[in-house]
Amino acid sequence: MTDVSLTSIDLFAGCGGLSLGLHRAGWSGMFAIERDPMAFDTLQSNLVGPDSAYNAYPDWPEWIARTPHDIDTFLSDEENKARLRGLRGSVTLVAGGPPCQGFSVGGARNGADERNHLVHRLLETVEMVQPKVALIENVEGITRAFKSRPREDAKDSVAAEVVAAFEKLGYDAAFGIENASEFGVPQVRKRAIIIGVRKDIGVSGNDFFGYLDKVREDHLRAHGLPLDRAVTAGEALADLHNPNSRVPCPDSMNYESSAYIKAAGQYSRELRKGSRAGSIPDSHRYTKHGDRILELYKKAHATQPKGRLSKEFLLSMGTKKDKKVLIDPDAPVSTITTHPDEFIHYAEPRNVTVREMARLQSFPDDFRFRGRYTINGPRRKFDVARCSQVGNAVPPLFAEAIGRALKEMLGG
Repeated sequence: MTDVSLTSIDLFAGCGGLSLGLHRAGWSGMFAIERDPMAFDTLQSNLVGPDSAYNAYPDWPEWIARTPHDIDTFLSDEENKARLRGLRGSVTLVAGGPPCQGFSVGGARNGADERNHLVHRLLETVEMVQPKVALIENVEGITRAFKSRPREDAKDSVAAEVVAAFEKLGYDAAFGIENASEFGVPQVRKRAIIIGVRKDIGVSGNDFFGYLDKVREDHLRAHGLPLDRAVTAGEALADLHNPNSRVPCPDSMNYESSAYIKAAGQYSRELRKGSRAGSIPDSHRYTKHGDRILELYKKAHATQPKGRLSKEFLLSMGTKKDKKVLIDPDAPVSTITTHPDEFIHYAEPRNVTVREMARLQSFPDDFRFRGRYTINGPRRKFDVARCSQVGNAVPPLFAEAIGRALKEMLGG
């Protein structure tokens, strides 16, 4: 049940991982801003309106079209800014995960990346709306100062700069690093949380991390998940592995998919949402691999230990790809990215599917993804395919824990 007194705005919402988690923690979404048509289509079909699976935004305001919005364009409109100022006193939380490519240690890590400015758009929104709490979720790299490719004006990490900006806006702010695997996500995903609490609320930004630790056990118990270890990749994926069933993929008839087998554990039962054995999961399309890739995957299965494959092995197999992980079914996976070809299934010589990526990110199976499955080449900078929607998302189980902690911090 959502609480209309706990209202949230989600900026840079992507396909809706943060929105879904907050909704399941009892928050009522007001509206979300996302620029990409494919990602917004996924968000809207799952979360917006009474016909959606979750209806996380029951009272979307009429003055915001239910369409993709670029945050720069949205905030350059004076009427929109006046409307945002008019929301003062009615918004509990402004949250978001600005694009992380410029901060990520797994990417170029460029202090001059043009997308880095987008974090300041969230700050502008906070200044206009003045919510009780503001929260940014991002890659761990946002807490590190740029050194190899710095901005000309960079003296500290972006996280430290944002904390200072929150302070100037009248918020007590802090940042910390959390691991999604401690909250039921079968993935070692370390993420930065930057939190600002309006100073009249009476709690500090640092208090949030204590509340997050406090709700952890109740959060895991609510989902029947283990308290003393992480959920494993095998627990997450086993019921999606059906080598005896190959059927046409319902939304890509020239590709193969497979049917569910019986769910064997609590995590898969929780995410299955009642889907029966024999039915076909959404977005569970198998990649068509060429002979060279199949040879690489088969040899990896036959000769390599589970985990990240060595550069020496990859070079010996003639691939320029420097990251491929042979999934260990008995451990959580490393951070899911936007590239499904970085992860080799533990039982078959193939990439993981979008649905398997979504399972490892803790999306329920009735959350259906829209748009193209993958996009290669220059269009990756402009279009967000299903694999990228999943990889960019805040894991919903982690977002739900964040939502629970915020509720506790604000008095339940």
